[in-house]
Amino acid sequence: MTDTKLTIPQNIIRHFFKVYMPSFFVMEPGAINKISELIKENIGQERILLVSDNMGAKKYGEHLNLNLHPHKTLYIQGGDIASVKEIENSGKNYNIELIVGIGGGKVLDAVKLASHSLQIPFISVPTTLSNDGIFSPVAVIEHGHETKSIVASPPVGLVIDADIVLHSPPILLKAGIGDAISNISALKDWELAERNKKTEFNWTAYMLSEMGAELLLKSGEKAVDRELLKYLSLALVSSGIAMIITGNSRPASGAEHLISHALDKITKNRAPHGIQVGVATLFANELRGTPQNEEIKKFYETIGFPLTPCDIGIDKKTFMEAIKIAPYTRKGRFTILDIKNDLYAIEQAYERAYEC
Repeated sequence: MTDTKLTIPQNIIRHFFKVYMPSFFVMEPGAINKISELIKENIGQERILLVSDNMGAKKYGEHLNLNLHPHKTLYIQGGDIASVKEIENSGKNYNIELIVGIGGGKVLDAVKLASHSLQIPFISVPTTLSNDGIFSPVAVIEHGHETKSIVASPPVGLVIDADIVLHSPPILLKAGIGDAISNISALKDWELAERNKKTEFNWTAYMLSEMGAELLLKSGEKAVDRELLKYLSLALVSSGIAMIITGNSRPASGAEHLISHALDKITKNRAPHGIQVGVATLFANELRGTPQNEEIKKFYETIGFPLTPCDIGIDKKTFMEAIKIAPYTRKGRFTILDIKNDLYAIEQAYERAYEC
């Protein structure tokens, strides 16, 4: 297989979509070593802050060739408001012009929100593809005892090193797959909400989100390898762009996400977000009668993705409780759970979706 480099045609996309787009999007082996070159060619800022967690810095820091630019390095825990403040303080103290965030979702979310607050650009360098936060206008941040989804600016550049991502924990890559596939469910809820006059609708965003999820589903790949990473990257970025167009998460969040949020509230040993929404997608599809579950299950089986709540340690009683409280986890997010909420319909959908 030949290595793949994905480049978004900026002039065409900006002309038709008129939304914020990255200056570059690179996905190839060894991409992390080209960051300095990409900055010089596409952005030009010189005062750079490199942000990572301790593990990421030790593992990948030596590969970052930033010698062309003066830079500072900051190690954070990530994912909480304290990390955001650390980045903001460093940015102000050193008159930073650009932030490079390297790590998992928690690090990138902290960088995303801090760069938005500082009004300076950042580059996203994910070390795994666990969700569509790698390129989205939303940062998920722990604030006290709450986890909040906060609107922020997406990155000006996205660099995905295929070698690094491919060697990240398999469960995180499967989480990314689940998050991408769940858009199939989320889009049906978006249509439903629009028909009931509960939300605004945008066909461009809809098609982008659907395209990425469907290409991944129909890729025919049977293993999480570089070829599958290509489709997964495209799906997650397409999802992020769709959210930028709408200014909200409707193209990527429906009943399956509400169920996952509910599971987070009532379970201690929760699975990664993408795993939960991927499993919940099967239930949501059955509840609304979406005729695509067999195709999704076949794809899940080929890559070893969990097929039932039991596969991720959640019994039927707990899952049913999550369904009950799911509509209250995000007020105003109209989904199939607002229409088919009687016990019989829910029980029947569960039985059709899962053998557990």
